[in-house]
Amino acid sequence: MRWWVWIGRVGFVLVIVAIAWWCWHLTRLDQTEQAAAITTQEAVVAAVGAVGAIASLFPKLFARAALPPLETRADDLANAMLPQWRKAIEERNLNAPLPIRWHRATRPVAPPVTDPATGGSPPLPGAARVTAHNLERGTQDDLYALYAGLPSGRLIITGNAGAGKSAAAVLLLREALEIRQRASPEDRAIMPVPILVNPHGWDPETTSVESWLTGQVAEISGARRGAAELVTQRRIAVFLDGLDEVGEELRPKLLRALSRQTGFRLVLLSRDDELVDTAQRHALLGATAVALRPVDGGEAADYLLSRLVSPAPPAWQKLAAQLRKGGRGPLAAALRTPFMLTLLRDAYDATGPVDELLNRRRFPNAARIEHHLLDRALEAAYTPGPDRPPQRYSLATAQRTLGFLAHYLSQNDGGDLKWWSVARWAAPSVAARTLFAWAFWLAVQIPLTLLLGLSYRLADGRTVLSGWLIGEVMGLMSAFAAVRPRMRAPRRLPPHLWRAPFTANSLLVVMPAGLSMALVLRLFSSTLPGVTGWLVDGLVCWLTLVFVTTLLNTAQDDDYAFDPPRSWRDDAVTSLVLAITVMLGAFEAGIGFGMQFRVGLVNVLAIGALGGLAIGFWQWSFSTTWRVFCRHVELALRYRTPLRLMRFLEDARQRQVLRTAGPVYQFRHAKLQERLNERWLKSRQSVPGNS
Repeated sequence: MRWWVWIGRVGFVLVIVAIAWWCWHLTRLDQTEQAAAITTQEAVVAAVGAVGAIASLFPKLFARAALPPLETRADDLANAMLPQWRKAIEERNLNAPLPIRWHRATRPVAPPVTDPATGGSPPLPGAARVTAHNLERGTQDDLYALYAGLPSGRLIITGNAGAGKSAAAVLLLREALEIRQRASPEDRAIMPVPILVNPHGWDPETTSVESWLTGQVAEISGARRGAAELVTQRRIAVFLDGLDEVGEELRPKLLRALSRQTGFRLVLLSRDDELVDTAQRHALLGATAVALRPVDGGEAADYLLSRLVSPAPPAWQKLAAQLRKGGRGPLAAALRTPFMLTLLRDAYDATGPVDELLNRRRFPNAARIEHHLLDRALEAAYTPGPDRPPQRYSLATAQRTLGFLAHYLSQNDGGDLKWWSVARWAAPSVAARTLFAWAFWLAVQIPLTLLLGLSYRLADGRTVLSGWLIGEVMGLMSAFAAVRPRMRAPRRLPPHLWRAPFTANSLLVVMPAGLSMALVLRLFSSTLPGVTGWLVDGLVCWLTLVFVTTLLNTAQDDDYAFDPPRSWRDDAVTSLVLAITVMLGAFEAGIGFGMQFRVGLVNVLAIGALGGLAIGFWQWSFSTTWRVFCRHVELALRYRTPLRLMRFLEDARQRQVLRTAGPVYQFRHAKLQERLNERWLKSRQSVPGNS
């Protein structure tokens, strides 16, 4: 339900309460005072009636602003995503990747298609209809032709772990966006905008494909309005990565739901073994599958030597010669994927002892080589060097922190490290959650008790501890919100915030609610005297409600994707502005409260300031960044992670240990996460008391 509907309902209740209080108040006045009060009442009723009349005469003013045309929204989404994916390609070093080669899949990962050129929908503008001949083999440059020319619009890209599926998808997605951007307006109108999504958290038995995709588009674009139309009108193409990472029983259900939908183009990425097992129970109907080919020894040798100054050092020449010989040795088996080759590139510099990998006693199988390269790549990332960021964290700190994150992310968020979901990282026990709640409660309750107690002392001489009861209740509310396992998505500071009071909803719904709230505040003796004071109080309540509701209902849009630090900073700024807004409203109410006592102007202002600071600080305690920072403190105490965890994550991204995907971090590859998780579990088992 929209926020202004709730404000209207609350405002109606406040009006009823204010009328009841006013009638009770009249019975306590003498005849002269009653006559004056009734005159004031008539003026107020006339003003409220005038506002109601205006609202009834102009109902269309309550309608929301019209959305831009569908084509414009699709173009805006594509234009916002293209620079972000270009940046992601730079972060992943994909501008000069290994040759990505594919052939038609021979394993039973999809139903057999006799002639892919028959039936279906026409190809996208500029593309030719795919035939069986086009599916025999190809390179990365040919993938767009399959994506745009398959009549079914369904393409499966499979391969072993590390075969380059994600790299192929990212490069294909960028190419699709660039071709769409260069197309004419008429062609763009029928060319969908590709989005990369992960099925983690989607249950097709409770959520339809369209509903799930609407949520995904809303999360990517940052705006839920209009997201459903982009999905229902087939203005998006779906790149689905991570099917092999969801539960084994859930995969057939996902493919069944995707098979039943029609209209949007779909590119499915999955590992071979998992997809073969899933296809035996339910396959993606109408799909055409291609498999990524392993890197052969000659390609691997050429790639490794291309980054070195000719002639290459003897150790690298020896390694390249062994790769060119082929065979089935441990080295050739380990370096058949682009990921392992890039690990080798990062693990050894030009003068490194890379030929040690040829030692059969030390590396008897491919798994030993993979583990060695994974460990050494992390060591190389945190070794000081001229081409690396300044050294902020030791290797031991990095291994401990990244191992902790790898372990808990594998159990909670499917590999997506969302900074606002830190409550799920720690997987705390009941005792740990209780201790955290007590610590958070004290951190909020003590400042509130002192601030409110000082205001009471200035007002009528009560002790400082007189604010203890209110501080305790407010602290318990904050602690309860802090220990919730889920946190809301980050917010942003909306552009042109100053315009919020001048909208139709603000003038016709929120303003009457603010005037009604000012009447209710008289029950607590927290208003300025007289009709003028009531109008001033109503104006402040109105502006406070307007800015608070605007800030609470503003999510971060697509401009913030691929930049988690900016997402964090802007959520902190928005929370601070929200706290200041609430503080100013409480400051005015505090002044009204202070004027009820026989104290000087300085004390009245001090009472208002202390009350405003207390309420503003209380509001800040509900902010995501503050609660997440408290979790960072908890993690630092329990697991010795860096206190400034966001800075550590960004440093790891700069060292190419992590990567960004939207406003979240991910490990560079699932194998790296798995290896760090293994080492974390071993380290915990070696500590007494841990199991």
